[in-house]
Amino acid sequence: MSRQPLQIRLGSRWTFFAYARKNATMLGTVQDGLEIGALVQMEDGSYAQVNGDVVRVLNATRVEHALRRAKALAQERSLVAEYYAAPPATPPTVIIKKRRRISSI
Repeated sequence: MSRQPLQIRLGSRWTFFAYARKNATMLGTVQDGLEIGALVQMEDGSYAQVNGDVVRVLNATRVEHALRRAKALAQERSLVAEYYAAPPATPPTVIIKKRRRISSI
């Protein structure tokens, strides 16, 4: 039976699952099946999933593979957003014309 790849989202959503630690770098969130938690890179370079005070060591190869996919997806999203971004607005040109007035005889 094959395992599903890890789902990683980089960013500050890790604050929902853990608190900042001195000996670790918080990267984002990781989801392995139904388990979700903060993705942490420890001082020794290993990766872990943290939920409160519970630390579960993750397979480094699976995490690095998922990180490459997450970074590529983030880069693709930024390129798409950049492509569809509105061009800088230019101020409109306003022309004021004199109105014709019919003179009464």
